[in-house]
Amino acid sequence: MTAPFDWTTLSTAGGLTLRIRPEQPGDGPVLVDLFQHLSSSSRYLRFSKAMVAPDLQRVQQEAERLAQLGPPTDMAWLAFTDLPEMPDAPVAAVRYIRTIPDEAELAVSVRDDMQRLGIGSALLQLACTHAQAEGLQRLTATFRSENRGIWALLRRSPFPVSWELDGAEVHAVIDLAVQPPA
Repeated sequence: MTAPFDWTTLSTAGGLTLRIRPEQPGDGPVLVDLFQHLSSSSRYLRFSKAMVAPDLQRVQQEAERLAQLGPPTDMAWLAFTDLPEMPDAPVAAVRYIRTIPDEAELAVSVRDDMQRLGIGSALLQLACTHAQAEGLQRLTATFRSENRGIWALLRRSPFPVSWELDGAEVHAVIDLAVQPPA
């Protein structure tokens, strides 16, 4: 029998109610749904490769692989909200994967039609708080320099962020060793 989900309810700055739970084995279809709600431009900015017509079987396999990861190396959460055409719709995911004992790589994805509503900010706060409680000192992110959405998201980080430009990519480091202002 599978353990019940540990749900968290958050409200975004815009008043949207999110129901967030840890990712579980078997969540591959949810990850595929999120992927399918990303435009080819968003996919390029998120994965740094063109994905105009991706092989859906490969997408499903990767989603299932990701859904099998878990603590202590990987922490991931899925966010759901009620949409007019679909109650309890998956709208975003956040994950970090430990790369060294006190550092992890961060990834955030929000469906195109749900961006700029505060979902990414709420998930960033959740991931940072959890990572800090787990003893991580830094979260890192590498992204395309033209990805304005992630630039804006990281500028709203509750923790200090440093940046290093490397050609078309940006390497960002969120410093979890510093307590954010109240």
